[in-house]
Amino acid sequence: MDKEINRIRINKLYSENNIFDEIEFRDGVNIILGEKYDNSTIKGRKTNGVGKSMSIEFLDFCLLSDYEKSRICRIPKEVMPLEEKIMLDLEIGKEEITIKRSRKDSEQPVIIRNEKKVSFEKLDDARNYLAELIFAKLDGNSVPSFRNLFSILMRDERSEFTDILKCHDLSKRVPDDLTAHLFLLGMPVESYRKSIKTIKEIESITTIISKNKKELTNNGQKKIADVKAELNSLDDELNKMEAAIESFKSNEAFYSMESELLELETLLEQLRKKQKALRYDYDKIKRMPKPEAIDDNEIELVYNQFKNDLGSAIVKSLDEVVGFKNKVEEFQRMLVNQKAKELEIQLNNIAEQIRVLDDEYSEKMKIIDEKGVLKNLKASLKIYESKKDSCAHTKFLFEQYEKNAKTKKTLKLRKTQEILEIDTILEEKEDIINKFINTLLDIHEAIMGNKECSFTIQTLDNARSKTPAEISMRIYDDGSRSVNRTKVFIYDMALLFNDNTRKRHPLFLVHDNIFDVDQDTLVQCLNYLNKQEEKYQDFQYILTLNRDKIENEERIKLINMDIDSHRVAVYTKENKFLKKDYQEI
Repeated sequence: MDKEINRIRINKLYSENNIFDEIEFRDGVNIILGEKYDNSTIKGRKTNGVGKSMSIEFLDFCLLSDYEKSRICRIPKEVMPLEEKIMLDLEIGKEEITIKRSRKDSEQPVIIRNEKKVSFEKLDDARNYLAELIFAKLDGNSVPSFRNLFSILMRDERSEFTDILKCHDLSKRVPDDLTAHLFLLGMPVESYRKSIKTIKEIESITTIISKNKKELTNNGQKKIADVKAELNSLDDELNKMEAAIESFKSNEAFYSMESELLELETLLEQLRKKQKALRYDYDKIKRMPKPEAIDDNEIELVYNQFKNDLGSAIVKSLDEVVGFKNKVEEFQRMLVNQKAKELEIQLNNIAEQIRVLDDEYSEKMKIIDEKGVLKNLKASLKIYESKKDSCAHTKFLFEQYEKNAKTKKTLKLRKTQEILEIDTILEEKEDIINKFINTLLDIHEAIMGNKECSFTIQTLDNARSKTPAEISMRIYDDGSRSVNRTKVFIYDMALLFNDNTRKRHPLFLVHDNIFDVDQDTLVQCLNYLNKQEEKYQDFQYILTLNRDKIENEERIKLINMDIDSHRVAVYTKENKFLKKDYQEI
C-alpha cells in the first residue's frame, strides 16, 4: 500500500540546558507515566500535577503551536529562561529534521534539515515548510494546513475529549474545521473549502444588508417598500425643482440680475436678523415692572421695621425717603421711555428698509420668474441642494441594499451547488466510507463488546449552518464524559489503522489524559493497542497515563501490555518534568 503523505516519526525531545530530561521516543506505543514515589505519604501517592501534560505542551510547542495559547507562556522565567531553546528531533519521510524554538523568539523557529539550517521570520512560513515535506506527493491546494492536520493528531486534555471534532481548547470557541478529517477520510477538500468561503461571504454580506436596511427603514419603523415609494416621490419633486431652476436660469434677464438678486437677499437676511434682535430688546423693556409698583405704604412699613437699627447718623425722615423714591421713579421712567422711543424709531426704519427692498426684489423676480415658482433664489437653491444630497445618499444605500440582496441570492445558489458537489463526492466515496465504518465497528466491538455504533458524513444546506457538512458518531451508551473519551479513542484509532485512511495519515498520534474512563474500558483500550503493535510496526502513539489507574489491573494481569517496557518518561511529585515546583503566571 503506497502512502500518499510522508510519515512523521518523533525521535527525541530535549532542551539546550537540560531544564528537563530528554525524552526518546520509539515506534509503537510510548507512555509518559505519572508514578507514585512513596505510598506512606499523601504527596507521595499523588500522580497528578507531575508534568505529563506539560511534556506534551513542549512537544506541541516544537511542532509549532501558538505560543500565546500554550501553558508554556505561563511558566515563570526563573523556572525556564525565555532564551532557552527547546529542540525536537524527528523524521518526515526520509528527511531528518531538528526544530529549535525558544519562548523569546517563538515566532522565529529554526529548522535543521539534513544538517542544513533554515531560519524563519514568521511562524506560518515554518509551518508551510514542514507541510511541504509532509504533503510532498500531493497538490498543496488539496491538503489541510500543517496545524489543521495536527489539531487531530495532538489531542490535549484541555479539549476534554468531548467530541471527535472538538480537538481544541474549548475556552477558545474555535469553530469546527472538517478539512483534516475529510482529507484523512480520502475526500477532496476543495469543494468543502469553496463552500466554507461562500458561507463566510454570505455571513459578511448579510451583516451589510442588515446595516443598510436598519438605516433605510429608520431602525425598522418603516418598510423597504415605503423607502422605494419615498424615493420615487422625492425624485419627482427634485425633477420639478431642477426644471424650475433651469427655466429660471435660462431667462436672459437672470444673468443681468443674478448678482443684484443675491445681494438683495443678503441685505434682507441681515435686516431681518437685526429687526428680530431689536424687537426682542423692545419687548423686554415693555415687560419691565413700573417703579410705581412699590407704594408708599410698603416703604413706611419697611422703614419702621429697621429704623431702630440704622444709627442716628444716617436716619432720614420718612418724607425724605419717599421723596427720593419719587425722584428715582421719575428718572427711571424717563430712561425707559427714551430707550423705548429709540427702539421704536429703529424698528420703523428697518421695517421701511425691508419693505422697500422687498418690493425691489419682488419686481426683479417678476421679470425673470414668469411662472412664479421661485420666491427666493438663494433659499430655493439651498433646499434643492439639501434634498438632492439626501436623495443621493438614500438612493445609494437603496441601490447597495438591492445589489447586496441580489449578490446574497447568487451566493446562496452557489452554496447549494457546492453542497451538491460534496454530495456527489460522498456518493463516489461511499465504498471508502463504508470500509472506514467497518473498522470503527471492529474497534468498538473490541473495546465495548458490541457493534452498537454509527458514523455519518452528511451535507447541510440551511441558513443557520456555518458549515456545509457535518460528521457525527455515536457509540454504545453514548453521552457520558467517560464514553465521549472512548468515542474519540475509537475514532482516532480507526483513522490510524484503517487501510484507506492510513495512506493519508502521518501515523503519529498523541493523546493527553484520554484514559479518564471506567476501568474495563481502559483495560480493553490498552489490550487493543497491544494487538495493534503486533500487526503494525510503522506507527507512533504517545499517551499520558497515571500508574494508579492501572496498578490493580496490572497486578491481576488483566492488561496484556507491559507498561514498563513502553514508558519513555516517568514523573513523580518528587521528580517533575521541569524539576521544580512553581505556579503558572
